[in-house]
Formats: sequence, structure tokens, C-alpha cells
Amino acid sequence: MHPAYQRIIGMGKDAIPIVLNEMSVRPGHWFWALRAITGENPVPAGHAGNIKAMSEDWIEWGRQHHYN
Repeated sequence: MHPAYQRIIGMGKDAIPIVLNEMSVRPGHWFWALRAITGENPVPAGHAGNIKAMSEDWIEWGRQHHYN
């Protein structure tokens, strides 16, 4: 766990819009951080391993929860 990644998780819910914005520009491995912060996982089993689809699932989750 990179210290910067841990600091982002430590920001709590304030980090969610930042992470979702980053994912919309560059889909990436933010899933663990988002799960740690939110306690949720909106990614269906069929999307597991598909970074683009998983990112889209989280971005949609953010829209539904008014984070972006």
C-alpha cells in the first residue's frame, strides 16, 4: 500500500469526488480505496477484472449518490 493511496483513503468521503473524477479521465485501480471508504461495491460479478466496466460502475454509483 503506497502512502499516498493510504492518505487518500484517510480523507474519507471527501476523496470520493476526486477519485471518481480521476477514474472518468483514466480508469484505474481505485476500487479497493472506494470500497474501503464507502463500504459498498457496485461492480457486478460479470464486470470483475474489466477495469473500464468497473470504473463505469463506480462512476454511475457516484452519480446516483450525488458525488459527481
